[in-house]
Amino acid sequence: MKSQRTSFIFFAFGTTVFISLFLFLTVLNPLTVYDTDDWLYIGQFRKPIPLIGSWNPIKVFPETFMPIISYFGALFIKPLIHNYSYSLTLAHGFFGSLLLSLYFVEFALLCYRKKMASLKMSICYAVLFIMLHFITYIHDGSDNVFLLWSTDLTCFYNYTLSAVLNASLVMHSMANGNTQNLFRKSNLLVKILVLIWIYFAIFSNLFSSVILASYIGTELLIQLVSNLKNKAFNLKDYFLSNILNLIIILGWFISNLLETTGGRASEIGKSTLNNIPKTILMSLANLVTVNIFITILGLVIGILWIKKMNRFKEAAQKFILYIFLSISYLVLLCSSANPFYIIRSEVAITVFFYLFVALIASFNDLLHNNKKYARLLIILVGTIVLLFIHPGKIFYSYNYSNISYEQCEALINDYINQFNVAGQNNQAIDLLVPYYELEYNWPIADFAGDNIAIALYKHRIIHSSIKVNKIVPDKTKNIQFNISESDLEENMQKAYLPLF
Repeated sequence: MKSQRTSFIFFAFGTTVFISLFLFLTVLNPLTVYDTDDWLYIGQFRKPIPLIGSWNPIKVFPETFMPIISYFGALFIKPLIHNYSYSLTLAHGFFGSLLLSLYFVEFALLCYRKKMASLKMSICYAVLFIMLHFITYIHDGSDNVFLLWSTDLTCFYNYTLSAVLNASLVMHSMANGNTQNLFRKSNLLVKILVLIWIYFAIFSNLFSSVILASYIGTELLIQLVSNLKNKAFNLKDYFLSNILNLIIILGWFISNLLETTGGRASEIGKSTLNNIPKTILMSLANLVTVNIFITILGLVIGILWIKKMNRFKEAAQKFILYIFLSISYLVLLCSSANPFYIIRSEVAITVFFYLFVALIASFNDLLHNNKKYARLLIILVGTIVLLFIHPGKIFYSYNYSNISYEQCEALINDYINQFNVAGQNNQAIDLLVPYYELEYNWPIADFAGDNIAIALYKHRIIHSSIKVNKIVPDKTKNIQFNISESDLEENMQKAYLPLF
């Protein structure tokens, strides 16, 4: 009876989280198709395997599910609501909400199954966990980024959803002892599902899969050190007792090697060593953008926890390794790609995930020591004060230009109208788009014409395949849709580093 009640409570919590996230991603801050990459990946299928030499060899998860979900929206939701743009928003909002709900529910389950807290407190901690994701970068009352934000729909799949896929797997493994125990005690069907989960986690994105790699690497390293310390190391026994973890970490290293064969990798990596100091400085600068009240709370809880516990627990040692390994890898990867990546929320979530789990676990230890420590959470109430500084739209939109959903929909409808007119006249088209100051007219690049045409045709929005001669940036479109032509990259950096 108790088990049924517990399951019902977790189901009710998960349903509530899902509905809240779905409303957020489809109404309050909708996911929208907007830039060049969005149009490419909503209409382009790939084989669900690593592709040596392709542009993104190992991004199997995002590039498999993004077009599938897009087709579902266009072919099944659109006929019901007769709105192409919003059908895509509903489809991606639904899928995104499912994965994010899994992420947050797994945290609650972790707290409960590891006996950190009671059922009620586990739900409360999960609510705090969710809240931390939304207030992390709040610095005033308008245009704040947050840990579940991405620069566009493509990055939402490539980074945010890839990160929560990995983090959910890690928490699920933690709640069941470790990945080896999870696999060992599962039936055949669950084993298959876990292997599929692991596969898509590894082959998602290097910035995200390090969440899983640092967890598995820490487990392997700690057991190795323990065996050596106790003079009980045997290579065969170590291999047999860690065979799944070794396969996972080997698969992750292979994914790194495969990614170096890609077209994107060929354009980066030439100044890695020179960029390391800059990347580290950018990482430190990222601390400036974090909500000051979260920083204060973290420092106070950390100092009190060390003082009260007197020594580090084994769990604390593990989390230090998780964070150290993650940061070290990200510094090298961002130095190879672009130092600015290190402060992007889509990348920072990799480290903040472990930090937030450690923060709440330490807070829980303090509460067990003395209930008065619950008052520490009052520190976070100071966030409300920040919202009165330049009040406006609280969160940055899910698109590069920070425009509203209505503007994105109007722009899509304009593209469709242009294609329909060209189709009636059996002509190729010079597609008129807003003008931007960035190179290639990014984010609606001057090479995006085929991307848009193919997506609209495959989604049965236009009835014939129409050739796009060229993209024509037109400032009258900026006026028509009230879209700024200013330097978007500078605005983006201001969104991350508001004090500079």
